[in-house]
Formats: sequence, C-alpha cells, structure tokens
Amino acid sequence: MLKFIKFRIAIAAIFWIFWLYLLLFAISPDSYWEIFLFLGVLFFALGSTFSLLFYLFNKKKYPNFTDLKVLYKKGSKWGFFVSFVIIGVAFLDAFHIMTVLNLCLFGLLCIGVFVQIKGRK
Repeated sequence: MLKFIKFRIAIAAIFWIFWLYLLLFAISPDSYWEIFLFLGVLFFALGSTFSLLFYLFNKKKYPNFTDLKVLYKKGSKWGFFVSFVIIGVAFLDAFHIMTVLNLCLFGLLCIGVFVQIKGRK
C-alpha cells in the first residue's frame, strides 16, 4: 500500500476520533459555533472516508492504471461531494430550516455542483 494512502487512512481515523470526542464529551448543541464545529468535523470525516472508498472502487475498476494519485483525486472529488450532500441536509435539520422549498433549493445547488464536478477530469 502506498504511503499517501496510509497517510489518508490515518487522517480519516483522526477526524473520526475527534468527531466521536466532540459527540460524546466536548459539546452540546447550545451555540452556533458548536454546531458548525460538529458538522465541519463530520464533513471532513465523511469526506475522507468516502474518498478512500471511491479510491478503492476506482482502483478495482481500473487495475492497470499506474498513477494511483490521480485515482485518489478522482475518488476524493466524489467522496467530498457525497459528504457535502449529507452535511447539507444535516445543516438544514440542525438549524430547523428544513422545508420543502429549502430542500428543493439545496437539491438545485447539489445538481449544479454535480454538473460542475462531473465535467472535470
């Protein structure tokens, strides 16, 4: 396994450990700062984990591809997009602004981001 993948796994583990620490011991959702911190750490934890999963999927899909960093970048793009969608819905729910209109507008934003990152290699 390459060094950069081991490093990414360690970073993902650190984000998950920090998120669990925040969840269990450190914060209660009393202020906006604590909610943003909680969702921000969860965003990076989910993004780094999904990036690794998409990397492994791309590695299996293209077994003869030699530049594995390019495969990780591609997986990272989609991993953080999935994380963006999940955290966006959690953000709407955390601030009690989840209405049909806001969900539709967030869906349009996600479609726009999807179209933008789909075209990039």
